[in-house]
Parts: sequence; structure tokens; C-alpha cells
Amino acid sequence: MDDRESETLTGPASTVAREPTGDDAVDDVLGRLDAAIDEPLDCQIEAGEHVQQVLQARLADLGKE
Repeated sequence: MDDRESETLTGPASTVAREPTGDDAVDDVLGRLDAAIDEPLDCQIEAGEHVQQVLQARLADLGKE
């Protein structure tokens, strides 16, 4: 890992670029989580809980596709 990669990984979460996963539902919810980073803690927790629900639903759907 070079210095540039190290800086990207250790920088503030709001400045780290996220690559698309290819799953629109997952990308949308992760974008909402990124947007909540500067919000009050209760908003961050709510966003995190929503991410967990969406990811669990997507994982449950994998076996059905």
C-alpha cells in the first residue's frame, strides 16, 4: 500500500470516495449513511440501523435470485 492509498483509507469518512457496489439499493443506503456523517449522533444511529435492515434484506434475497 503506498502513501496515497494509506491517506485515503485513514482520512475522514466524509472525504473517502465510495465505489459503487452495482446494487442500487445498497449504493443508495450507503450514500445515505455517508450523508449522515456530519449529523447528530441519533441521526447517524438511525442511518446505521437502516443500512443494517437493507443489507439483511439484500442478503436474504440472494438465495431467491
